[in-house]
Amino acid sequence: MADQPVVLSEGGEFAEVEGPSARDVVYAERLEGGIEVVFLNQPQKKNALSAPMMDKLNALLSRADEDPAVRVVVLRGAGENFSSGGDLSQGPAAVPGPEGARLTLRRYLGVVRTVRSMAKPVIAMVDGYAVGGAFALALASDLVCASDRALFVPAFCQIGIMPEMGMCKFLPELVGAQRAKELLFFGGKVSAQRLCDWGLVNRVFPAAALEEETLSFARELAAMPDASIQITKGLVNALADGNLEACLQAESTASPFCTTTGAYAAAMERFAR
Repeated sequence: MADQPVVLSEGGEFAEVEGPSARDVVYAERLEGGIEVVFLNQPQKKNALSAPMMDKLNALLSRADEDPAVRVVVLRGAGENFSSGGDLSQGPAAVPGPEGARLTLRRYLGVVRTVRSMAKPVIAMVDGYAVGGAFALALASDLVCASDRALFVPAFCQIGIMPEMGMCKFLPELVGAQRAKELLFFGGKVSAQRLCDWGLVNRVFPAAALEEETLSFARELAAMPDASIQITKGLVNALADGNLEACLQAESTASPFCTTTGAYAAAMERFAR
């Protein structure tokens, strides 16, 4: 039986509540065995990733990492989709121009840093769509379980921006530079089974069994000696991520520049229609 959900309120404080409300864009549920399930909770927008949502996700991940009762984190979307990627309807940044875009992007990049550096393993549970930054978030996770209907869409270049959230590091390392460039240049929908064949997804389950099977996978991991699991994660990521910070720093300058181009303006005009 699950413990009470934990959410981050608008004031930035944690509170236990009877259940998540519509305004809790990210919330967590504690399950038996030390499993923390973190929900991206904007199903009416297919869990599009807004900057405030990233702030709350980062805080909940950090809280789970500091809690000795948590052994494994499962990251999922509410409803039938993991996430449709960046929320293009969230409006302009408080600071205009590329400076504001850079400040906003840094809030997304902070989540990637947390997922990679936190001691507790993170399992991404992906159903439906994982688009753009959501695809990158799955790649940043330690393990990925996906449904047989899940589709991963690297939609960055197609809307006039460069790949973000570590995508230019994670994807080439996992599938090779040539295949990564084809995926990033042309976009398109990639099935979970194909990504499993390429080594980006660990398990593919029937959609109806995704939650049950992913939680079983998480319980198996949570039952293992936590110190050895956490140390192994830390060492593997430390060895793999020597250039991650350079990638994220470059993104924080290059991606905001892309938002000043005519190609990006045209893409946003098409979206507004």
